[in-house]
Amino acid sequence: QLACPLDLGCHSVEDVDLEDFVSRPDKISGAEIAAICQEAGMQAVRKNRYVITARDFQKGYKAHVKTNTDDFAFYK
Repeated sequence: QLACPLDLGCHSVEDVDLEDFVSRPDKISGAEIAAICQEAGMQAVRKNRYVITARDFQKGYKAHVKTNTDDFAFYK
């Protein structure tokens, strides 16, 4: 079980696969994982829910993990 931000008693659902997020090719730190979890909880709170969904985690991931897709010519 994941803790809800501010200890509001939220619960994650069974379909959330956290291994999917940490096994992605983006290298993320423990602090980023914590921020993703907190953002997922805040998404649920903002929608007045007590259950954190996989969509909430996806939004948290997008908000905190920046993928660098820019290829600068001077690096080549």
